[in-house]
Amino acid sequence: MQVIVNPAAAGGRLGREWASLEARLESLGLTCEVRFSEAPGHATEIAGELAASGARRVLAAGGDGTLTEVAEGLGKVGVNCELAVLPLGTGNDGARTLGLPNDLEAAAKVAQDGVPREVDLIRVGERLVLNAIGIGLTADINERATRIKERVKGMRGITLYLVAALASLFRYAPPPVRLVIDDESMDTTMTIVAVHNGPTSGGGFALTPGAVPDDGLLDILLVPDVSIPARLMRLYGALRGTVHTMAGSSTYRTRAFELHHTEPMAVHLDGNAGVIGGPISRFEIVPKALKVIVPG
Repeated sequence: MQVIVNPAAAGGRLGREWASLEARLESLGLTCEVRFSEAPGHATEIAGELAASGARRVLAAGGDGTLTEVAEGLGKVGVNCELAVLPLGTGNDGARTLGLPNDLEAAAKVAQDGVPREVDLIRVGERLVLNAIGIGLTADINERATRIKERVKGMRGITLYLVAALASLFRYAPPPVRLVIDDESMDTTMTIVAVHNGPTSGGGFALTPGAVPDDGLLDILLVPDVSIPARLMRLYGALRGTVHTMAGSSTYRTRAFELHHTEPMAVHLDGNAGVIGGPISRFEIVPKALKVIVPG
């Protein structure tokens, strides 16, 4: 099977351990033809090349950033190449959205024997994203989590993002924005705009717990400017999956919307850092854009 490996995933642990992991996969009957990504965006390029050359199934080995890059490469080529996943990263929210197991042996079995499921992708500008886009506080948390992960080896998952979130809660300055959703226009000061195809991001923060990756709709959570104590309560709500029910939170389901902003804004694209330049950024769903291998 064609495999795209991000050796930087899980703070570089995947690169250090890949030789032993590959031996385990071969013992399970999964023979790998491996390509290693070397820089941000490289996995997208590799996936597009493999799909265009006739590959029938590509296996993404890494975390959410790797998974969404491979999904983007396959989605842009638009051919009938399936995506399988070995969730070996820090957060693994994309795998959680798809109902995939974290255990290596179980994930390898799904990669070989699972069934295809057509799922949607999110388009913003020229980018395609599988699971979640975070703007505002969540992008700030993601940036801090990346820096912490580089300094503190072994910190992963929800613990990593909680540490980053506690720092961001006290320092983030919300900007003014305008949202245009289904002909409704709203001017607000934004703490969070979460644009999701699945229920969680950041290793398990349930910002849009009702999101489904194949319903043809974006799930959007808007949290306006709130006090520091209120931010702490919303962090707790995100852990419990209730932040969308808190006072001031607004939720939407739509095929597309626009975000108007005067300055470039940092975003995370399934954990990958990015920037939207404005003055208008358009987000839209691309229905049934990708076939992903899931448990039967």
